[in-house]
Amino acid sequence: MEIFLWIVIVALFVLSIAGIFLPVLPDTVFLWAGFLLYHFFVADPGMGLPASFWWGMVVLSIMLFGADLLTNLYFVKKYGGSKWSSFAAVVGLLLGLLVFPPFGMLILPFLLVLAVEIGLEKKKLDSALKVAVGTLIAFLGSTVVKIAIQLAMIAWFFLAL
Repeated sequence: MEIFLWIVIVALFVLSIAGIFLPVLPDTVFLWAGFLLYHFFVADPGMGLPASFWWGMVVLSIMLFGADLLTNLYFVKKYGGSKWSSFAAVVGLLLGLLVFPPFGMLILPFLLVLAVEIGLEKKKLDSALKVAVGTLIAFLGSTVVKIAIQLAMIAWFFLAL
């Protein structure tokens, strides 16, 4: 039975990484399910994961949730985008997730930011494109950050054993 539980735990970790690229999969939930499965069903009673592990996972999970939003806001600002463009990028991410995942998360923020910069902010096409490209860089950057955080969480899990 323990071997089966370990297979499930590893599968949950793999699904969590896949969830970065397939946003319909709840990546952080899969990680936590693996941790909890080990803690309550594999570890010897009273010998589960230490409190420092759980607190670290809470902090890293919050970072995972904020990665998309914060990187989008940062890069839109860095490339000269307005507050409306930052808002459009976030709306584009959310709508893109619902409409056409995962490609919608790339295309829709780009298009919405471009429309806001040209339409509302009255910027020229080259300036608007610069900001819109910043949203693409933000998405790709947040993907790299999320992969790094999740791998750190998985490594910490195995080190805590």
